[in-house]
Amino acid sequence: MKKITKSLFIVVFGLSTITMQSQTYGENIFIIHDAVGKPDSTVVIYLEIVNKDDVYCLITDLPLPVGSSYVPGFAWLNPLRKGNYFIYKQSILPGTNTLRLISLSVAGGHIPGNNGVFAGFNLNAPTETGEYLISPDSLVFCGGISQVVVSEIFDGIVYITPEGSVSGDANCDGVVNVVDVIKTIQYIMGIIEKPFCFANADLNSDILVNMEDVVGTINIILDLNSGFLK
Repeated sequence: MKKITKSLFIVVFGLSTITMQSQTYGENIFIIHDAVGKPDSTVVIYLEIVNKDDVYCLITDLPLPVGSSYVPGFAWLNPLRKGNYFIYKQSILPGTNTLRLISLSVAGGHIPGNNGVFAGFNLNAPTETGEYLISPDSLVFCGGISQVVVSEIFDGIVYITPEGSVSGDANCDGVVNVVDVIKTIQYIMGIIEKPFCFANADLNSDILVNMEDVVGTINIILDLNSGFLK
């Protein structure tokens, strides 16, 4: 137990030191976070905006995976970044399985903050296991005067497995170990490395992944290994 605890402490301390020295994002990025669920379950899809420039609206068309469907009325905004924004449109385009999401501001201000989940929606998962891609057909970040240039888009993968999601499993592989601690800290540092299952890493479900979740993941690992170390 002491060896594992010490090793985890070294990893966390070392990466935390780098975190304090790391630079903020310098791009305008759209991230569809990966997710895990069981067949025929409800999976939450998290959408993150990382922005150097002020963003005044989000408009995107998201073709949903074959065999899946949007849960009507279950698109939402993160209270931490919502400000005076609202979901203007959340509907499936006629004759398709493409979800159109539009979020605007009541007062015309820009989206608060420069990183973190902005919006999300609920998805009825396919009945078959497998890996399902979510990649936008179109994406617009509105600027104050003109459109904001989106520098990069990270597509999302929905992993449908018999076991479903596992708390603390940040890298979506079905187990919780030190790799998940590293992945979670990398995310906090602003290092975007797929796969990353946001919901699994967000242990306290506050739509924010921070050092509290890192500590929670370490505790899960210690609990899993406690039987071998007595």
